[in-house]
Amino acid sequence: MSETVERKPFKSIHIDTEKGIYLLNGEEVSMVSRIDLEFNNGKWSLLITRDELYVQEVGE
Repeated sequence: MSETVERKPFKSIHIDTEKGIYLLNGEEVSMVSRIDLEFNNGKWSLLITRDELYVQEVGE
């Protein structure tokens, strides 16, 4: 099974820990466990790692 990284445009990031604001491209961000921000050859890139939870429903 091959894995691919979904690529999306990176426009802005806003983090305010005091106010509990976490915005990526102007939208709220949730379930993120890691953020890697990099500047290389004049360009910014951002890699986020999300947590996903899968549970078995009762009775299955």
